[in-house]
Order: sequence, then structure tokens, then C-alpha cells
Amino acid sequence: MTLYQQVREFLKRTGRNPNQKLGQHFLIDPYTLQEIAWNADLTETDLVLEIGAGLGFLTSELAATAKRVVAIEIDDFLYAELQLKFSTMPHVSLIQGDALKLDLSPLLNNFPPNQTKIVANLPYYITTPVLWELLKHHRKIDACVLTMQTEVAERIISPPGNKRYGALTIGVSYYANAEIVGRIPPDRFYPSPQVDSSVLRLQMRDTPHVKVENERLFFRIVRAAFQARRKMLRNALLQNGVFISADALNTICAQLDIDPRRRGETLDIAEFAALANGLHRQLTESAN
Repeated sequence: MTLYQQVREFLKRTGRNPNQKLGQHFLIDPYTLQEIAWNADLTETDLVLEIGAGLGFLTSELAATAKRVVAIEIDDFLYAELQLKFSTMPHVSLIQGDALKLDLSPLLNNFPPNQTKIVANLPYYITTPVLWELLKHHRKIDACVLTMQTEVAERIISPPGNKRYGALTIGVSYYANAEIVGRIPPDRFYPSPQVDSSVLRLQMRDTPHVKVENERLFFRIVRAAFQARRKMLRNALLQNGVFISADALNTICAQLDIDPRRRGETLDIAEFAALANGLHRQLTESAN
């Protein structure tokens, strides 16, 4: 049976329809599945964590090479199907649950970081929170290969000044090199989504893209700048939780040759880092 026929047979047998609430769109093109696995650059020593295993089509591709595959699936019916499909493959472990609620640390601690990959056809509605969660574990991961809505993938690689450039762009760039390595039209899924999809590869950096003295402050500034992206940088920061006086902020911006009247969306990651470091030093001096 083709993958499309397998999906239809499963739905008929279980009397179900794809769960729209869970964003279920089954990737049914074998070539695309092979390309996703190929872009993960798997070896026989790798651990692969798959988020949203579905009917196991991608899981099978990953299991053909990787030493161990851990597949997470939230849907009861799909999980039961996966148990049947991989019952004779001891190097494939299945977890039923919500990836956003699971503690990934125990899973990622089992292998060296340079042998740990994340591969997933992400449901569109959880793409952004999953990305932020994976970035928290950047030291334990070598690379991620993630299928997502093209709009989100392009947001991640957008340059400053682009309307899609935002906090997610900065966050990913800080921890990883990002590259779109594939495009997937809607007709390669069943049911077909209303949007195009892209495959994004993240290669985790050994050290962050820029040096910052206080990461929490750095990301607070980034988020504040984009929470009010149409406002001047000065107003966006002062009104969104960056606790410093307007005069002090103006002084720091002058020292860095950053016009505080610019919009935050025009600053690149190096400028955000310089601003965060300047504010950190000012706040530290004020506290002493």
C-alpha cells in the first residue's frame, strides 16, 4: 500500500478523521520523508528524538539508520498503532504524551550532544513553543530538522527590518545556525494543509552567536522591543519591563551609537547584545 492508502485504511478501520485540534496532517510522500532523514545527517551512533510521530512513516526512515529513536505521540489511537508497528524494533522507544509538558532532559542526557538529533514534522500550532523549548536544551543537541509552516521558517531566517523579523529570529540565531533545506507543497500531506511547509535545519552553535553578560536581560530586551515593534526602541523598552531610567537609556544608546528613536525591528543581534551589555553594566553599577 502507498502511504496515502495506509492513512486511509487506518482512518477507516478506526472510524476517525484527522484531528484538526492536534493539527494532524500526515506526510505521505516517501521521497520527502527520505530527504528529511537525509538532512538530519544520521549515523549509526545517533539518538533521534521525534516529536509527533503520527503513523510512524518518518520514524521508520529514522530507525533505518539511527542507533536509537525515541518517538513522542500525543494521540491515543496513533500511539496504539505505533506500538503495533514497532513492537519488534527494540531500538525504537515510544512515549505517549504532550511534548510541551514532558521533561526532555532525561531523554537527552542518554547520549553525547554531538550524537543527539531532533527530527519532527511539527503540528503548526505548537511550532513556536516547541522551538523555544528545544533552544533551552541547546547544549544537549547537535542539530534539529523540523518541518513547519513556511511563514514560520522564513521568520526565523529573516534579516533585520523585515516584517517577519522578530524575537524568534533572534532567539534561534543566538543558539543555532538556521537554514531552510526543503520546501513541501500541501499536496504531499493528507489532508492537505492550507499553507506551504518548509524543512528547517538548525545546527546548534558551540558558543552563542554574540557574547552577552546577562542572558535573561538580553532576552528581556529582545522581547520588549518586539512586543511593541511599531514603537520607538526607547519607548518599547521603558514600557515593557526594562527597569532603567530614560536618561540612563539615552546615555547608553549614545555611547553605542544606537538611535533610541529607531524601532527595535531594525536592530541586528549584535546591536541587541551591545545594548544588553550596556544596560547590564549600568544596572550593576547602580546596585553597588
